[in-house]
Amino acid sequence: MSTRWRLAAAILFVFMGAGAQQAFLVPYLERVNGWSALRGSYLIGVTYLAMMVGRVIHMYLFRGWSDRSLTIVGSLSYLAFTLAMFGVAHVGSYSLALAAALVWGMGAAMMWAGTAMQMLAITDEAGGRYGTSMGILYASANGGWFVGVLVLGVLYERLSDPDLSMLYAVAATLTLIGILLALRLPATTSAAPPPERGHVVAMAIKGQSLIPGLLLLAASLSFGLILGAFGTYVQEAHGARWVWVSVSLYPAMRTVLSFAAGYVMDRAGHKPVLVGSFLAGAAGLVLTVLWPHPLGVVIAATMLGLVSSTVPVVSGAMVGSVDIRQRPLAYGIIFTWRELGVVIAAVGANIIGLRLDLQAAFSFFACVFVACGMLALCLPRAVHDQR
Repeated sequence: MSTRWRLAAAILFVFMGAGAQQAFLVPYLERVNGWSALRGSYLIGVTYLAMMVGRVIHMYLFRGWSDRSLTIVGSLSYLAFTLAMFGVAHVGSYSLALAAALVWGMGAAMMWAGTAMQMLAITDEAGGRYGTSMGILYASANGGWFVGVLVLGVLYERLSDPDLSMLYAVAATLTLIGILLALRLPATTSAAPPPERGHVVAMAIKGQSLIPGLLLLAASLSFGLILGAFGTYVQEAHGARWVWVSVSLYPAMRTVLSFAAGYVMDRAGHKPVLVGSFLAGAAGLVLTVLWPHPLGVVIAATMLGLVSSTVPVVSGAMVGSVDIRQRPLAYGIIFTWRELGVVIAAVGANIIGLRLDLQAAFSFFACVFVACGMLALCLPRAVHDQR
């Protein structure tokens, strides 16, 4: 098996466990500890705030680490979070949950930096297309999430509240398998030297990084909705049995379209991918508001998966056209915007829902997606499309 597919297999299992549990985190904490949806979404906010900071700061804290080392150590933080959530069900400590979220966020930034740089380096050696390779990386993560949501969803529906912590025991086991696979990856070169602070600012405002970063922020709103508000809305409106059914379609769509998005981008450019996905996501949210039926929720989850399956692949592929010494910084800057979008949606959707209702929140984010679709029409050709 090639290094690229071994890397994909490791990511698949990590996301089958720790990745998939995110979809159940908020309603899980409501059931085992009686915590409000807002308190649960704060944990997601802490995770992605830490990840946002970690996107750049890890280049200073772990200077000289190889991409393989970043992948393995970062993956261990995923395992630590699942074990902490297992423990939280028994000790009820919100401080423990917050600490675990902080560690996980920093570790997740390390893991994604390691895996992305490994995949781009493999693509350089093969002389292939960056879109297709990044599509494989994200498809493996989304595929793991899809299978994990099916497995964990059955447990979530059938386990009683006193036994629900077994959900996280299973998630931890699946994550551990992924880490063991990552340990078998070959050694890679050391990471690039940490950038000077002036270079960080220059990269942050550079159009080549700013444009995909802003689009990632908007696309990640759909991811934040799934984590922060969607599961709660589905459970309250249609019952717990519909949570895993609707949420599983989100990673299922992402699995298929992550690879498809990279393939299409390599051949047609970024505009068709971006415009179509944003407008489809908006349509899915509007349908949920206008048609309060479980099938409407299913369609909405599918369309949200379309949004967040395309933009990360396109943005990650664009990093491939950056000078190899600047790739870690460009990747960190671009995906910092993504984490900010997840935080805004995960926490903001529930805050809006407290003051109005979640359907109002969905309407608001639908308008944001329409605006992004229109903005994407005005974007110049990306550097990657000119290669």
